[in-house]
Amino acid sequence: MAKKKPGEFYVVLTNVSREPQAVWESWNSWGYQAISFELATKDGKEFVLSKRPGIFTVNFPSTFLVEPGEHQVYAIGLDEWWEAHPTLPKRDEMPITLKAVYEVTPTPEAKEFKVWTGRLESHSYIFSLRQ
Repeated sequence: MAKKKPGEFYVVLTNVSREPQAVWESWNSWGYQAISFELATKDGKEFVLSKRPGIFTVNFPSTFLVEPGEHQVYAIGLDEWWEAHPTLPKRDEMPITLKAVYEVTPTPEAKEFKVWTGRLESHSYIFSLRQ
């Protein structure tokens, strides 16, 4: 993860249903870790990139609606708030396969606020990872 000024890229969540879908806002504990990334190296090693566990001093379940055919765009900067499991190897450059994962587990709050739950995965993309 970049210590200073990580470049941003975007994860786009699209509602392909015919009904509005409630999703957690990413600032609260319910939505904070909804996006993660799975990556695999050329030699088959697998890693998960996710946000580090957070401490929430002000926290309540809040949602927004994604209307049918609309999108929610998440700006991602892999900074010090992200971590890899297991730790990424210390190589200057390596080809990787990366996919975004959006996952929300069922909770009493998700049921109460009618939030979409489940797991979605993007297509896999090939990148060169520079550290």
